[in-house]
Formats: sequence, structure tokens, C-alpha cells
Amino acid sequence: MYNNILLLFNIGGAELFFIVLVVIMFFGSKKIPELARSLGKGMKELKNATNDIQQEIKDSTKDISKLKDSVDVEKQVKSMIMDTKVEKKNEELATEIEEEIQPSQPNTVSRTSSYSTTSSTNKDS
Repeated sequence: MYNNILLLFNIGGAELFFIVLVVIMFFGSKKIPELARSLGKGMKELKNATNDIQQEIKDSTKDISKLKDSVDVEKQVKSMIMDTKVEKKNEELATEIEEEIQPSQPNTVSRTSSYSTTSSTNKDS
């Protein structure tokens, strides 16, 4: 099987001349340049399409790399940690200020309770 494939590509000058002669007879001498032109145009369009696709891929990877460079994850994490520390400090300061502002309750007995006690003792006597 491999020998048949190798023999197929072992084409000499006479065989090549015979193939060209058959192609000219089949298509005619006027159609061969048209076929070659259309084949060339098709190959050119295919090459342009592949170049366009490659260029789009390169542009998109540039955009992604720019985005990646602009996003600094380490910096964002550090800023988030600092923000939480600042919030905790602010809460602690707020509670300290509230404690300082609130007056302490006096340790005295209110007047209403003392009057009621004395009036009830006066009534009993």
C-alpha cells in the first residue's frame, strides 16, 4: 500500500507533460488562464481573511493585557484591608466619644421616692 502511494508521487518529465496535455485538452487553452486567475484570487482572499483573523486575535490579546496591567489585585486587597482597619478605628473612636459625652448617673435617690416614704410614715403615726 505504501509503495503505491510513493509511486504516485514519483512523476517524471514525460508523465508531467502528458498530464498538462490532458488538462489543456479538457479545459481548452482559453480557460486555463481564467482558472489560474480565479485560483489566485481565491488564495489571495483566503490569505487576507486569515491575516484579518490573526490581527483581530492580536488586538484582543493586547486589550486583555492592558486590562490585566491596569488591574492591580495586590493594591486593591491592601486598600480593602486598610479601609476595614480605618472603619474599625472610627467605630472605636465613636464609642469612646459617646462614652465621654454621656454624663454619669448620680447616686442619689430621686425626690418622688423619698416623699412617698415620709408621707406614708406620717400617716401611720
